[in-house]
Amino acid sequence: MSIWQQFTSNQFAFHSFGTQHLSAVIVWGLFIVAAIWCVRNLNPAQNLLVSRATAVFLLFTVILWSLIKLYYDRFNLLVDLPLSLCNLFAATAPLLFWQPNRRRLEVIYFLVMSGTLQAIITPDLYVGFPSNEFFKYWIVHGGLVILVLHNIFSFQMYPRLKGVLVTFGWLNLYAALLYGFNLAIDANYFYLISKPGNPSILDFLGPWPIYIVIAELVAMVFFAISYVPFHFIKKAKDSDPT
Repeated sequence: MSIWQQFTSNQFAFHSFGTQHLSAVIVWGLFIVAAIWCVRNLNPAQNLLVSRATAVFLLFTVILWSLIKLYYDRFNLLVDLPLSLCNLFAATAPLLFWQPNRRRLEVIYFLVMSGTLQAIITPDLYVGFPSNEFFKYWIVHGGLVILVLHNIFSFQMYPRLKGVLVTFGWLNLYAALLYGFNLAIDANYFYLISKPGNPSILDFLGPWPIYIVIAELVAMVFFAISYVPFHFIKKAKDSDPT
């Protein structure tokens, strides 16, 4: 089987917490280190170029993955539209990150850290290395975390505590719209109809629809926890006499 055939195949298995999972997380950690280096060593204009290039690469990844799906007649409207938050943010990354915006970034930050980070720890992935499905999953999820954190620290646009409530409002509005869309086409985007097949945090939250209500409360807790580092960062900045 050629490299291209392997890349476009969906026959390779993926197992959570296995070697592929651990390897992907290690690589993701190395890119986090690279992002920290950029924040510390590049000026704002250079960091903006890094941010824009990363955003374009995320969009390119989603487009390439979609084209491969379409070419091999694997694209399924019920699961492959970019409607989950991670895929939506990746598909619109150039629009979202082209110019730094504090209010927009804080909403994306809370959603990414509470949802996309969880998708890295307990991936809803069934196709393994070296398939494009594998690369797309980790590029999108890991890339979003890196891109958001890089933007926050490069441009010092720290989230506000008020942003927790603002994000919760946007999340519920989007979920309500998506629930209606799911019913209309018999899909399960955002896992509003049923839980994912792979193990996830939703397995501990009870049956439908109880897990949705509990997940919202858990999301609020995650939002609040995600804000804690910035509470101390702001406190330190306020107490700094310089």
